[in-house]
Amino acid sequence: MAAAPLAALVSGLLAVGWLVLPAAVPARADDPVELSRDGQITDRVGALGDRTGQVEDALDRLYEEQRIQLFVVYVRDFSGRSGQAWSDETAGRNGLGQDDVLLSVATHDRQYAYSV
Repeated sequence: MAAAPLAALVSGLLAVGWLVLPAAVPARADDPVELSRDGQITDRVGALGDRTGQVEDALDRLYEEQRIQLFVVYVRDFSGRSGQAWSDETAGRNGLGQDDVLLSVATHDRQYAYSV
């Protein structure tokens, strides 16, 4: 991955992550999940609330500018797995390819991981 697209990816991940980290969410453990078929955001805990549109806009800009398709999933926790293992398993279960990136955010544990 070239430096400019990598920098854009990191910026996108940070922007999306900062939108949700302060949010309070209900308790519930989540095994690796099936991603939403309605878009790039799967919010199992209601973390985004009325900010969903902002995140969708950021994801659209990332794709338009860098051709990086970023999927984002918000869950309570990673069910005792490492964030990386949970994210990789979720990406695999959903058939994400080499041009896709999955950002997984565990809101209760305040952790995130990504799978490329």
